[in-house]
Amino acid sequence: MNLVSMPQLCVAIRTHARLEAQLTESGNQLAVTLPSSLDKLVLTSGLTTGRPRIFWQLRSFLGTAKEECGYLDWSGESIPLVQFVIDYAYSSRQVAPQYEHIIDALRGRGLDAQLTVAEVGKGFQIRVDLPDGTFLLIGAGEFLPPRREQVEGWRVSHNAPDTQIAVVYDSVPESRVKGGSLGGGNPDLMADSVTRYVTGVVARYGGRHPLGSPVQQDSTTPGTVAWLLEELVSLRRRQADLGTAGSALITIAEWDGSAPKSVEVPAEVMNRISGLLLSEVTACQAYGG
Repeated sequence: MNLVSMPQLCVAIRTHARLEAQLTESGNQLAVTLPSSLDKLVLTSGLTTGRPRIFWQLRSFLGTAKEECGYLDWSGESIPLVQFVIDYAYSSRQVAPQYEHIIDALRGRGLDAQLTVAEVGKGFQIRVDLPDGTFLLIGAGEFLPPRREQVEGWRVSHNAPDTQIAVVYDSVPESRVKGGSLGGGNPDLMADSVTRYVTGVVARYGGRHPLGSPVQQDSTTPGTVAWLLEELVSLRRRQADLGTAGSALITIAEWDGSAPKSVEVPAEVMNRISGLLLSEVTACQAYGG
C-alpha cells in the first residue's frame, strides 16, 4: 500500500485546513501551528508494532513537549489525518482559554455565560441563557475567531428557539458605517451594554417583544388609563402649580369619542410620563420594533 507522504500531508493541511504547517529537514515530521494557543501539533511518521502509524504530540510554541499525545493510522489517504488536525486545532480546549476573561466579565455582571458550539455552521459563540428560556449569542460577527486579539467588534443577538428577537449590540466594522456601536472589540463596553439590555428590557418584558407582550383586555380600558393618570397626579411632588410651563390637560375617551375624561397634569408629572414613554420607545427600539 502506498502511504501518503509527509510532504503530501503538509500540502493537504495547508490547503484544506488552512493552517501553517512546516516539514523538518528529515522529511518524516511536520509541525502544525495551532491558531488559538500558537502551540505546535507535531506529527511524526514511523512504524509501531509493525504497523505504519503517525505519532502526534502537542508542544508549546517554545518546543517543550506536553502530555497530550497519541497515534494515528497512517494510510494512503490524507483526508482522515487532515480532519484530525482540523478537529484538534478548532476544538473547545484550544479556543476556550482565549475567551475565559470575556466569560468571566459577563458572569461578574450576573449573566450565565458559557462557550458553545454554534448551531449553524462551524465555530464557537458565547451563549447567555436567560430565565425565560430565551438566550443571547455573542460572536465577532457570526463566530468567534481563534484568538481574542482578532476580535474587531462584537455582535450580540437575542434569540428564542428557531427565531431571532433582536440584535442587542453590534460593533463589527461593517456595521459601524451603518450606525452600529463604536465600541469595536472592547469587551467591557459590550458586557455593560448586554447587562443593561438584560436588566432593563428582558427582565421587564419576560423576553418578549414589548409590542407583543400579553395585554389584559379587561383592565386596559380608557377609563382605567384616566384613573391611573389621576393616581399619578395625586402622588407627592415638589411642584403643585398647574400653571407651571410644561403642564397639560390630557383628555382620554373611548375610540368613538364617547365618555371623555380630562385630567389636569402638572409639569413635574408630565416629566414623569415623558420618561416612562421614552423608556418604552427605547425598549421597543432595542427589540427592533
